[in-house]
Amino acid sequence: MNKRMLSLLCAVSATLSVTASCVSRSKSEATAKDMNLLFISIDTCRADHIGAYGSRTAQTPVMDRLARQGILFENCHTPVPLTLPSHCSMFTGRYPPGHKVRNNGTYFLAPGQTTLAQKMKELGYETGAVVGAFVLLSKFGLNQGFDFYDDTLDTHRIFNNFSSEITAAEVYEKFSRWFEKNDRRRFFTWLHFYDPHAPYTPPPDFAAKFGQDPEGSYDGEIAFVDFAIGRVIKDLENKGILDQTLIVICADHGEAFGEHQEFKHGIFCYQEVLKVPLIFYNPKLFPQPRSVRSRVNLVDILPTVCELFGTDVPKGVQGQGLRDLIRGSAEKTERMFYIESMFGKEEMNWAPLTGLISGGYKYISLPQPELYDLENDQAERDNLFLKKNDLARKMDGELMKMVADISEPGMSSKRELTREDRERLQALGYVSSFSNKSTKVIDPKMGIVLENERIACIEEARAGKIKEAEAHLRELLIRNPGLKTPALYDAECEILLKKNQRREAMDVLRQARSEFPQIDRFYILSALNAFQMHEDQEAELRCRELLKVNPLFSGAYLLLGQIAEREKNAAEAISNYRKALEIEPQNVLLKIKYAGLLISEKDFSSAMTAYNELLQNEDVRRDSELLFKIALFNVKYGTLEKAEELLARAVQIKPTGRYLFNYALVLSKNNKVEEAAKNMQLALSRNSAELSEDQRRLARQALQMWQQK
Repeated sequence: MNKRMLSLLCAVSATLSVTASCVSRSKSEATAKDMNLLFISIDTCRADHIGAYGSRTAQTPVMDRLARQGILFENCHTPVPLTLPSHCSMFTGRYPPGHKVRNNGTYFLAPGQTTLAQKMKELGYETGAVVGAFVLLSKFGLNQGFDFYDDTLDTHRIFNNFSSEITAAEVYEKFSRWFEKNDRRRFFTWLHFYDPHAPYTPPPDFAAKFGQDPEGSYDGEIAFVDFAIGRVIKDLENKGILDQTLIVICADHGEAFGEHQEFKHGIFCYQEVLKVPLIFYNPKLFPQPRSVRSRVNLVDILPTVCELFGTDVPKGVQGQGLRDLIRGSAEKTERMFYIESMFGKEEMNWAPLTGLISGGYKYISLPQPELYDLENDQAERDNLFLKKNDLARKMDGELMKMVADISEPGMSSKRELTREDRERLQALGYVSSFSNKSTKVIDPKMGIVLENERIACIEEARAGKIKEAEAHLRELLIRNPGLKTPALYDAECEILLKKNQRREAMDVLRQARSEFPQIDRFYILSALNAFQMHEDQEAELRCRELLKVNPLFSGAYLLLGQIAEREKNAAEAISNYRKALEIEPQNVLLKIKYAGLLISEKDFSSAMTAYNELLQNEDVRRDSELLFKIALFNVKYGTLEKAEELLARAVQIKPTGRYLFNYALVLSKNNKVEEAAKNMQLALSRNSAELSEDQRRLARQALQMWQQK
């Protein structure tokens, strides 16, 4: 072969090689453009309790399959072990100091933050969400960008609180109804399953598969969620759109079972509460399944979705896209992550907890600082702070720089942080372990011992062991003179209330408000106790104070409405209930109460509007008694056509004699005599005992008259 021919063959070979490389790359660079997006977040689900992450006892076949056939991130962390702040990080791609949501219940995501739902809405997607717990109610701000945001929890409860939740089965049912109307459109839907959160109460079938100890019950809850996810996947398969849907599954944080004396979560930032599952699934996008060992974070989800859907990443996003890792590319250096929990600071008056994960090490800035080698000490038992003090000092400086940058971008670019900068950082929750100010507050490691004792006091009181609880609390306070924390006031108040000593409990709450004026629960507890003692003026005063501390505390308006009702001031009650509904529009029981008051004031038009708003809620449309009530209202003040429609639905749900009797009468008024006769006959033949004697007599007379026609 001559040199010219050899040269030509080499050139052709090189061209073919480049072409093949381009073809291979183009295949791996398939985009999610025009695909649907299903985002599933599981509350309180630690990674090592899922089969795909190594658990031998887990029963999570659905998630295991999606992980096996998709992209499994082995080493994903949450930046914060609290539900609302963590979800804000998922949906904004920012750390808590960036999006400013630092705790549950008292913070709200500002409208200026750009969310994943808003990005998908910009791309023309129908957006829907179903959330399973109070901490994610729309009033906290995560509804931004959603066309449909179902946060209806207990429809028979007017005062929602942190215990308000729905099960995985209910989340699925709500999704299923939404999906039936939107499966032919490009959609982004977020489903939030709350079940693994304490208390652990899996359905009996799932509880029977595991032990009765806390971890067994916890695994039962996760298995139940996995089953619900399987039902969602089956719906996508039945509609033929599973391959056209990108599925992202993650958790907001994990759960502790005493590994570092913490039970549940929120106080510490050890791996049991930070390591969470993260799975991306779509066979078209990811034809080569793989496990990614590199460290990633929940803040990386939003930029990754933007990359996959071919849209720009919003300004201010602090996470990094994962597309290169998904392709199989290795990163030169491990990513550095910020971690925090302000729960101890805000709820217990302890030191704020901030930290950094970098280069295989975790540094936690506290009065008693901690440094762990995560590669060789995954259980975080060997604190290397003294042994590797230079590294700890270096990471402390990096942490300060990172807090400055993610809190107020540009601050850390200064050559040296000023005293004012450092004071601002302290206000944001960062206190250096190397600062003398760090020794002036309680370290959570000491605080957790006190907290576990306090919880034991509460449990004794709730079990009726009042004397034991009192002695336990008294001993705790003697051993810790001068100790003042919000939680201790809670314990003292609860014991006094168990003893029915409301006056003394009010005194304790007064001290608590004085000591911790920004904690809203002390105001509402004071107001509720005053209301129960018929001290309405005191109750109203505390509600007004509470609304200054937290303007979105709907319970304050609810109580003000009840006070006004007791004082026979319907107009004032209506005004307060309206304000509560502006904050909590899906509070079904409140809207029913509001409509009833409007009727009592003969404002039938506004009452009809309120009832029509109620009927937009799927849970209401499945409540036969409420449908019946609204139907009768329509008979008197609305239209017979609407009354017929509502009664037909009520009869379909539950064909009682009362419903059939009234349905037949309305049908006859709408000139549907044959149908009226049929339903009245059913009322008499099947449900006669449910009718009064007068109703039975009237039914027989009506039936005879209709049959003659």
